[in-house]
Amino acid sequence: MTKLAALIPPQGSNKYELCVIASREARRLNDWSHRTGESIQGKVTAAALERTIRQDVPFLYEDAPLPLPA
Repeated sequence: MTKLAALIPPQGSNKYELCVIASREARRLNDWSHRTGESIQGKVTAAALERTIRQDVPFLYEDAPLPLPA
């Protein structure tokens, strides 16, 4: 596992956005660990943050549909 201090967020990335994505990934990893009985090496939050910064976590924006013109 990489030290968190060595991980640098990509230039121009939003730190709040990274935090939200990493927290959701940590929750997903925790649920997976509980379901399968397998353990994750190190702390789940650190693993999730590392995966998020390395862009291994897919995410997308769900935009609200535009209103139809009248």
